[in-house]
Amino acid sequence: MHKIREPMRIRFTRVRRLAADGCHLVLSATLWISGILLAALGAMLAFMILMADGRPSRFFAQLQNLSTHYLSADPAARASFHGQLLAVFLGIVGLLVIARLPSFALRLRRELRRGGDRG
Repeated sequence: MHKIREPMRIRFTRVRRLAADGCHLVLSATLWISGILLAALGAMLAFMILMADGRPSRFFAQLQNLSTHYLSADPAARASFHGQLLAVFLGIVGLLVIARLPSFALRLRRELRRGGDRG
């Protein structure tokens, strides 16, 4: 009877370790992607601030100008603007993913290896 319990205990330990590694992977990837999305949004905001020469009054004037043109545009022009804005955003996200993916993969591999050594 004791011989039957030992393989079950080993199997349960292995399943528990795999589940813990899976949870760690999902949480790490979610936080990593969240950081990239926030950085991309910040880059777009920084671009708008640079367009205004870093002056708050010019920045808000630029935003007002953009909102006025957006609200007065027809639906086809708005759809075109949405597409362009989405393309710029996805381009920035893509560049950030390409730049940060190797370090994320190395860090995750190191963390998972270290977690497996502890038991």
